[in-house]
Amino acid sequence: METNVANPGPAWWIAPGETDTFAWLALGFLVAILFLVVFLYAKFDQYTEHRGKNTPLKTTIPTMLVIGLAYELLPPLAHFSYLLPLALIIAALARDIMLWWSPEHTQVTEVPGRD
Repeated sequence: METNVANPGPAWWIAPGETDTFAWLALGFLVAILFLVVFLYAKFDQYTEHRGKNTPLKTTIPTMLVIGLAYELLPPLAHFSYLLPLALIIAALARDIMLWWSPEHTQVTEVPGRD
């Protein structure tokens, strides 16, 4: 077997049986970025839920955030019809309208014993 010292392989090539540390670092970075995106969406959803207690759009805004997160994490969803997210937004808007018309039936989310 002859080795070609004058023309070594590319720097990114890893021999069989060796560990590709750059690929593992890239995979870890990708998972960390994905976690950060989901975490930021969850924090913003929590913030909008807290701020939107007395607004007429208390269901629509979190639904729109979930749809945005789905389109952010799953780019192939862009090839589907816009009728699905539109239907979800309309359903959330209808729920908000019904809650606005009958505020006595709103759900109480307070935990007993907390100040």
